[in-house]
Amino acid sequence: MNIDNIKRLIDFDTPTVANGLELLKLRDPSLGYTGPDVRALMPEMGARVGIAVTARMDTTTAGVDDPPSLFKDWIRLMRVAARTGLPVFAVMESVGPRPRHTVTIGDGMGTMMLLAGATAFLTNGSIRDIDGVRGIGLPCWGAGVSPMHGKLRWLDVNSPVVIDGMLVHPGDIIHADVNGALMIPPGVADQVLEKANEVRRREAEMFAQWRSPNFDIDAYLAA
Repeated sequence: MNIDNIKRLIDFDTPTVANGLELLKLRDPSLGYTGPDVRALMPEMGARVGIAVTARMDTTTAGVDDPPSLFKDWIRLMRVAARTGLPVFAVMESVGPRPRHTVTIGDGMGTMMLLAGATAFLTNGSIRDIDGVRGIGLPCWGAGVSPMHGKLRWLDVNSPVVIDGMLVHPGDIIHADVNGALMIPPGVADQVLEKANEVRRREAEMFAQWRSPNFDIDAYLAA
């Protein structure tokens, strides 16, 4: 795995990276990305790329039990993942009766995640303390925000998760921007850079041709 090639994907928007991945013809293009239920909550922070460290949590099942926290276990996994040389993309699947209402992090947890090497956070649920999380510099992708954390029931860490229809395994590469999030299989992630550059060149040539004063749309349609 060429770590530098993967890091350089930060210079591309997520649709360009997705088109580059498609050119490799290794995955059905209908799989591996989020839809409209997950959005960039701090769009001004731009794109992020990193290695997925996963967990699952339920905060909306009512009850007065006191389940043990797996947060430190999750943080330890981030520390291990960061030793690859890649930034970490923390990924939390919200489950339970109201998954979009599940508040997975705030500025306290976000601070520890940053210290552990996280560059971004992705969930199908919500976050809270959004001004604080923005202030510490941790961009998040999720369903939105909510004021209450509920009962923090950690289900597991380092497991496959599903975020808005996108299956993510621990160690997958995540690229995300204002368009949403994309999962890149780690075995081909470093090959996507060349293909993304190819997509960028092709699109630049195409738009230059279309914007030329000599472009004839009728001739284009007839070709």
